[in-house]
Amino acid sequence: MNTAAIASTGYQTLPLASIDESNTNPRRTFDESKLHELAESIRGTGLIQPITVRPNAERFEIVAGARRFRAAKLAGQADIQVIVRNLTDAQALEVQIIENAQRQDVHPYEEAAGYQRLLELPGFDVAALAVKTGKSQSHIYSRLALLQLIEEVAEAFQQDSITAAHANLIARLPAEQQPEAFKSCWRKDYSDKESHLLPAKYLSAWIDSNIYLSLDTAPFSLDDATLNEEAGPCTTCPHRTGFNSLLFTEVNSDMCLRATCYNGKIEAHVKHTVTARPELVQIATDWRREDDPSVLARNAYNSIDRHKDEDGQPQPCEYTHEAIIAFGEGAGTITKVCTGKDCAVHGFRHVPTFTPEQVAAQKQRVKEEKARVKKMAERKATFEGLMNHIPPRPSNDQFRFLLRALVYSSGYNLFEDVAVYFAELNNERTEQSDEEVLDGVITRANDEALSALLARLALTDHVDIPLEEQIDFLTQAADLFLPKEKPELAAARKTAKKKAAKKAITKRKA
Repeated sequence: MNTAAIASTGYQTLPLASIDESNTNPRRTFDESKLHELAESIRGTGLIQPITVRPNAERFEIVAGARRFRAAKLAGQADIQVIVRNLTDAQALEVQIIENAQRQDVHPYEEAAGYQRLLELPGFDVAALAVKTGKSQSHIYSRLALLQLIEEVAEAFQQDSITAAHANLIARLPAEQQPEAFKSCWRKDYSDKESHLLPAKYLSAWIDSNIYLSLDTAPFSLDDATLNEEAGPCTTCPHRTGFNSLLFTEVNSDMCLRATCYNGKIEAHVKHTVTARPELVQIATDWRREDDPSVLARNAYNSIDRHKDEDGQPQPCEYTHEAIIAFGEGAGTITKVCTGKDCAVHGFRHVPTFTPEQVAAQKQRVKEEKARVKKMAERKATFEGLMNHIPPRPSNDQFRFLLRALVYSSGYNLFEDVAVYFAELNNERTEQSDEEVLDGVITRANDEALSALLARLALTDHVDIPLEEQIDFLTQAADLFLPKEKPELAAARKTAKKKAAKKAITKRKA
């Protein structure tokens, strides 16, 4: 076979047996069900779009169209339409990666690996990639960051155990902090047999509280290289959000991403300050530091800032000292404290104690919280049960009820919660807005599913336990939509429940 002659002609029909898949194809995963759907389409109407190949010795290598090639094989085709192009290895790789990046169903991790391979070629940088692919530079940076995922998280992401939103948040963290962040993606409630994935907004909130440390309020000098000689000054450190603003577009201030280094610098700053100013008293602002005799525990001093005169100024006393916070909230900062045990200005210090009434009140609060958690679980179960009993064509009264429930929704996070539900249900990987997710759901829903969609929109906001003055729409919906249980069955179920509870109490006593 003269491949050079065929290559010059462009469009051709070639035997499938003469074509090989490329080992540089960035796409590694293929949805088997969609492959079979495409194969059925090829059997019925043929291949609409030819694949692109290049000459490879006496055979041909696929440049673009591996999925169509596999589907044609499944369809039992002997030949396939191709476009033959003479391409070098670098040119073929460029076509593969750019074509892959422009597909709607490309996995972000595969997209990231493709970008990285192009950046290793001469003449490519992020700016050139943005022009070639039509993507923004911030999009490319966020994709490349995915390659920083540790193996455990990367594998979970490629298996779609977590979403792209979760993966992007974790990828921007140092490797030593990723395992803890990954664990924070999941939660196991008391009624769960297995942990369930939380929406990415919860992971984002966890990172904001536990990982991001504000450099704007750091008690030490950001350009001091002596606090950690190995890490150097914060101003040139790559482990901060300000080092790459395109990667952290939603973060307004400069944040440190290495808590161990940040806290180590605070500790070094405290030691340096105490050495330079030995008159400073060292204090702890939490209740746990009683193991270091050089540091005053929380019950060994009073904060002057909490005792102010009529003009709002702190009231000094004969026991007033400047102090540096060595441990706890505000570590590294200078403040003023009173160390007098019987100070007439700031009062006698004592460790707080609780009266029997306060202890009883706390136990009651714990009991009430357990009851609230149980009730919320029951309401969620009722809600999901309701969704299975919404008829395709509700009665007029049912339709009016759903519209009324929608009107009385707060709307604060209603559509966000429903969008998250459908995005996780459909395993969406795209970074769509809530409106785009729901618009897609509405477009794809068949006629019979529309009333169930309306019910989910109308009732999601009413799953929470209502206040006394609020209408309990969920209970009303259960009365209106759920099938009525026969009285004798309800009585039997109630009796069985009482017997089970009595048996459990007897077992505990035994």
